[in-house]
Amino acid sequence: MPNRAGILTLALLTATALASPAESQETKPHAERLADGVWAAQPARGANVGWFLLGDGVVAVDTGGDVASGKQILELISETTSGKPVRTVILTHVHGDHMGGVRAFAAAGARVICQENVNGPVLSALAQSSADPSDPLASKPGARPLVESISERSILADGIRNAQIYFLGPAHTRGDLLVYLPAEKILFAGDVALNALYPYMQSPDMDPIGWERALAAISKISPAKMVPGHGAIGPVSGLSDTLAYVQRVLAVSKKIVDKGISDETVDIEIRAPENQIPNVVLSDTHIANVKAVVKSLREKAQKKSTPSPTAAPKTAATPAPK
Repeated sequence: MPNRAGILTLALLTATALASPAESQETKPHAERLADGVWAAQPARGANVGWFLLGDGVVAVDTGGDVASGKQILELISETTSGKPVRTVILTHVHGDHMGGVRAFAAAGARVICQENVNGPVLSALAQSSADPSDPLASKPGARPLVESISERSILADGIRNAQIYFLGPAHTRGDLLVYLPAEKILFAGDVALNALYPYMQSPDMDPIGWERALAAISKISPAKMVPGHGAIGPVSGLSDTLAYVQRVLAVSKKIVDKGISDETVDIEIRAPENQIPNVVLSDTHIANVKAVVKSLREKAQKKSTPSPTAAPKTAATPAPK
């Protein structure tokens, strides 16, 4: 479990945020080299990003929190790769701190890869019109960025590097993608796993049981390095920390659901000494996480208890001629 309290507030945006010229003057992020041809960075605004060489170009993972950040990341990618073009950008999910800079990447010619459940928001973010001269797609009114959605798994390979893209089911959101480089044992985890921060479990499409299942599956590959959505780049301790937190929040939430605690008294129940989790601060974020998981479990139970429409009786088959 994380023994450092962290409060993570993520913007649940599906549209691209445009930064003012003053904001764009922020110091560029520092690139961390994780292996030969593999880098990651922490932008001033938005979630961690990563990129690696593949074929004659670059594959990026996430785009920063806004267009200005996206431009800075593209500049950093160019500096670290001797000017190689970004051919592809993979979105780990569609929260604004991860995909806010997608228009900058699309304007640079990158195709966008997302999970098929969320290709609608991605297409909408790329198709929106803008009169802002700082928006790189505004100067390309006829541009039609290419969006490729994947269902469960895709592999990008050039004979030297193999990049595996996985969808392990809804977790932090209904469209989480994980990117793994097996030769280098590097995992790009998005917000499915964080380092030294409590996971944000309040997304309306969050699935706590799926999240637990996904983390358990990821842990089996034993990556050597991880680029989490947030937190320190490199350490893999966030995999077990996030899994432990999700499991314990699930346990407390199931207990509340099984006891039939009313919505009005859930807050009191969470604060009860027997429901507090060791080394987890009873912060507003943690309480909101538990409430969100309680709500999710109740909704799942309601769906299971709702009878499906009665199927029409089948007509007996006509015997075949003898």
